[in-house]
Amino acid sequence: MEKSKQNAWNFASLFVYFILLIITGFLLEKKGTDITKTSIKDLIMIVLASYRLTRIVVFEKIFKFFRDFIRTKEKYAVLNTIKFIITCPWCMGVWMSMIVVLLFFMVPFGKIIVYIMAISGVASFIIMLANFMVLTNEEKQSREHSQD
Repeated sequence: MEKSKQNAWNFASLFVYFILLIITGFLLEKKGTDITKTSIKDLIMIVLASYRLTRIVVFEKIFKFFRDFIRTKEKYAVLNTIKFIITCPWCMGVWMSMIVVLLFFMVPFGKIIVYIMAISGVASFIIMLANFMVLTNEEKQSREHSQD
């Protein structure tokens, strides 16, 4: 694929993101919402929800079909750009954060969605921590048995 064509689509996605960001700011301003006055509790909920939604899109099985579909269409530069976004947790995190902010501040009952995703984010942290502890313990036991 031609590198300049891919770069053009990457730039276009960045341009789209900034246009959506400006629209988000305009909508929040029009509604009279000042996100700089967001409480720490709500900010933590937004962060955890953004984390969880990003993880769902980038890593979870539920979106695997979509990621696999996009990966098979690499000859199309626009889909290649989408592939870059949906397979990169840092890239997707930026998009998901904007979506979560819109949900939280603009959508009726959006806060409940954000809270559910935040709770799910905490649960996934606990699961990862438990898995890490089990693996660490198994590795330690394996080393101890191999030394015997």
